[in-house]
Amino acid sequence: MTPYAKASDQYLVQRVMGASAEQLVALLLEGGQRFIAQATHAIARKDYAAKGQAINRVSSILEELTVHLDLEGGGELAQNLLRLYDWWGREVLNASSRLDTTRLEVVSRQMGDLRQSWEQSHQQRIGVARTEGFKAGDLVG
Repeated sequence: MTPYAKASDQYLVQRVMGASAEQLVALLLEGGQRFIAQATHAIARKDYAAKGQAINRVSSILEELTVHLDLEGGGELAQNLLRLYDWWGREVLNASSRLDTTRLEVVSRQMGDLRQSWEQSHQQRIGVARTEGFKAGDLVG
């Protein structure tokens, strides 16, 4: 393992350990996109072993996202995410077996859109927390 890989792993561990729930979902979706890109490149190179490994990692990420859904308390949003993750899983496997990079890219774009939504949710939540903690009397002048 190179020193860069060790530093990269440590950085990722720090990102995960300090992440909010929204950020964790965004990180998983980012990973899904990265592995879909790896699968797409592997298909182009006709490296089917690498494609299989990348697709397995995408599937694992989708499983992780599904397992952590609050289906009882999450209401309609959780149910919709469950359907979306299930569809993505089927789409990724079908695209993989047909070597269809276009379908993989569609899933990747959708993951990116959802990732952006989770990141915005996190920013809104911390923005609200910051303004709630601020009092005009705290200013010194």
